[in-house]
Amino acid sequence: TLGDKGIPDSFIWKDFTTLIVISKAYTIYPPIIAVLSGAISHLSEIKDAETIRGVLLSLGDSDKCTKALSWFIAGDESLSTELSKGTYDEIINALDCCISMIGAEVFMKAASLIRSVSLLAARPR
Repeated sequence: TLGDKGIPDSFIWKDFTTLIVISKAYTIYPPIIAVLSGAISHLSEIKDAETIRGVLLSLGDSDKCTKALSWFIAGDESLSTELSKGTYDEIINALDCCISMIGAEVFMKAASLIRSVSLLAARPR
């Protein structure tokens, strides 16, 4: 949406959502590139699936998911230990909500790019 001066609300922190994990509320805002990069670095091993929820479930690793969720909430991994006390379903639902703020297509392209870059960096010359 456009604010009263033609600036998208997400750029001036008017766009937000509240997540509930382990009975605690966390407010998240649309991620900036640094936050998105940090979160995706833990989610780069995703597999193709029909839905974003299916993609997240394909990871099967709650540690990576809690670290990614911490990036979306705090901008770093500082909340990952606290978030790990939540159920896997809570974590996946929260990540799904975070990703919906940027759009599934943008997320999938970014994750694919990170995967490609990591493969190039790991390939011997």
